[in-house]
Amino acid sequence: MQSAQGMPQTDPLAQLKDIHVPNNVDIWPLDWGWWCLIALCLAGTISLIIYLVKKRKFNKPRRDALKLLGSISSADENWPMQINNVLKRTAVTYFKPQEVAGLYGNSWHEFLLKTLPEKRRNNMSDSLSTLHSQQYAPKCDNKHFDECSKAANAWVKHFKVSSPSNIKGMQASQKPSSFKQQEGQEATHA
Repeated sequence: MQSAQGMPQTDPLAQLKDIHVPNNVDIWPLDWGWWCLIALCLAGTISLIIYLVKKRKFNKPRRDALKLLGSISSADENWPMQINNVLKRTAVTYFKPQEVAGLYGNSWHEFLLKTLPEKRRNNMSDSLSTLHSQQYAPKCDNKHFDECSKAANAWVKHFKVSSPSNIKGMQASQKPSSFKQQEGQEATHA
């Protein structure tokens, strides 16, 4: 085949070169964006673990108090005093001991109500009043045990520390500890 000008025409496909396949994209080494993402995930995971451990440690006295409240029965001779002792120990653990330890009577009852969320105060006021009156009665009326026990359990579960500074400002020896440690300290002081 010759073109009209007399030059031999070559096949244009023969002039093409093979396709150059790019190198495989390796997963390693990672780009800087992936390293940032890994670092953020690790920091988030570590922060979450630290938060959960601190929360669990902070709530240990509550769990201990709930166990102690569960061990008190209406068959116990002075169950109102036992329930009140558990509430007082819990309060001394979470609040400033110098402010809580001296409370009794109406001031103690007001403290218990004041530390509850607003929506629970009205519901528990009567039950805590019953506990208060049973505590000073000459003979305990066992028909009020369930009401008082439920009120004490609800207070332990739902009371609020008025400000985080109450906990942050405490010395290490005053921070919430388990009741077992408190019992050991009471035994050594006695």
